[in-house]
Amino acid sequence: MLSAELKKHFAAALRRVLRPVVRQAIKYGVSYTAMVRTMKQLYVDVAENDFALPFKRQTDSRIALLTGISRKEISGLRKRRQSDVQLADVEDSVATHAVGRWMAGPPFAAPDGAPRRLRYESEDASQPSFSDLVRSLSIDIPVRAVLDELIRLGSVVLRPDGDVELAREAHIPVVGLEGKFTLLGSDPAELYSTIAHNIETTEEPWLQRKVAYDNIGSDALDTLRDEARRVGEDFVRRANALVSSYDRDRREDAPGGDRSRVAIGVYYFEEIEDLGEQPSSAKKMSGPPGRIQKLNKKKGKK
Repeated sequence: MLSAELKKHFAAALRRVLRPVVRQAIKYGVSYTAMVRTMKQLYVDVAENDFALPFKRQTDSRIALLTGISRKEISGLRKRRQSDVQLADVEDSVATHAVGRWMAGPPFAAPDGAPRRLRYESEDASQPSFSDLVRSLSIDIPVRAVLDELIRLGSVVLRPDGDVELAREAHIPVVGLEGKFTLLGSDPAELYSTIAHNIETTEEPWLQRKVAYDNIGSDALDTLRDEARRVGEDFVRRANALVSSYDRDRREDAPGGDRSRVAIGVYYFEEIEDLGEQPSSAKKMSGPPGRIQKLNKKKGKK
């Protein structure tokens, strides 16, 4: 159990984590009452599934003890469980599998993951085609249907000469909020879980790195944003080639063991610093000008 002082630090960190969530909830008309209902359901679900005792059934009384929610409310929440309402998993979409396979190295990409322009169909077996790529996914969907969906999502471009070109190496939907909300539910949860793991583990921490500088002139942001995107896309290409080389759907000789899910991500963030009335040209920063932040191997230290 955490000490009272550490609980205060955790509560402060939680406020920072939840602030953008609450901001977005208000923006999209999700009321405080609706948010409370969601949180109660989550507390019950997590307590029931993640804190069960190995030797007995999870009861309403134990869940009440863990969560602080009354037994009467817990009973109702367990009966009204929304297990039939499942969010789509972005990693399971055909579009995501197609883009990932395209960037996974030869024959559809260079060894570093840089995607090649593909003919829609090729009679030359030595020249991989978009049709070959779709067939390699082992899905019962026509090639043209996959192409049409990727074009609709803005992920590929069908050129006048018949070549298919990957337009966007990261599959972030450009049409429809549903796909973007799926990412909102998956990516932050993965990052938070990584940080939580690194706080709690006494072993080698998982990869968690970021670069942060706090005195960047806003006139440089457009250029910096474009350059950061290029650096990030290069990283994602290499990471995709690495992880896909261990995927057992792609390689029959890949290492065995329990089925595991692995994700490696990168992100860019910017905000204008609030330093009071001081003119931007006169702002001076104390301390080091910049740093690469990482979690040390010692538990809980940065």
